[in-house]
Amino acid sequence: MRILILGSGHAQGMPAWNDGCALALRARAKDPDVPYRRGACLAISADGDRYSILEAPSHLADTLTRTPCFAPAAGSRAVPIDTLVLTSAELDASQGALALHRGLSARIASPPDLQAAFEDHDAGFRSLAPFWGAYPWDRPFPLDREGELEARFFPLPGPVPDHLRELAPRAGRARCGVRVTDTRSGQRLVWAPRIAKMDSATLAELRSADLRFVDGTCYADYEARSLRQGAHAAHEVGHFPIDGRGGSLAVLAGMSGRSFYIQMAAANALCDRASPERERVEAAGIELAEDDMEMQL
Repeated sequence: MRILILGSGHAQGMPAWNDGCALALRARAKDPDVPYRRGACLAISADGDRYSILEAPSHLADTLTRTPCFAPAAGSRAVPIDTLVLTSAELDASQGALALHRGLSARIASPPDLQAAFEDHDAGFRSLAPFWGAYPWDRPFPLDREGELEARFFPLPGPVPDHLRELAPRAGRARCGVRVTDTRSGQRLVWAPRIAKMDSATLAELRSADLRFVDGTCYADYEARSLRQGAHAAHEVGHFPIDGRGGSLAVLAGMSGRSFYIQMAAANALCDRASPERERVEAAGIELAEDDMEMQL
């Protein structure tokens, strides 16, 4: 399985357009220790020719244009994408799909709750209905045409996004993780960039993976309060902090295989390559996702 990280930052990108925190300002000033990060997005391929994409942040169409492996065949509009997987009802994480709808030859896959939430709320997403397939929890479906990569959705607890609150509780589950298995080798990748809590089901999915991408939004639970008084803690907005006795670092450090933090927000000290927090995480054997990073599984 070939893996290409199309984006490693928070869904809006790092820095976000309206973010004036210290690290965001350093990124704007092109500090080499605080690189710009596109919104979290992953491309995976069984053969290195055709890809499936996990997440659709707003930069997706522009990133596909700039990434040579997604160029269409000469004289055509046939882009080598099999499946676009949506795992969050947050607009920042999925609105990139709207930019692709006119020429979309790939299918879209999500759990039924997520599809229903978008289609009930947004006419733009209803335009994607001809390409959209809903797959129940823990039911396998092929990502690629040959069926060499098999995906399953698993539920992740978390709050309903602000734009869907009027639909709650009809909105159902608004986020999920994805387990991708290479049917040839049995190797398993887990994508979980939004984790509200480490319940037993989530832990089981992470432990079973050979390669996992895990919520790295916030290093500390209350880091946003250093930026503005009264800001919500990480756990209050559906993210599991890295630091602390019960944080994700303590959980991931003992797992076999490779673990990557992804979806880092600008307030997260891990965005600074020279920070002691980053040194501590790397010393524990956890890696930090970076834009345009490539790897094999």
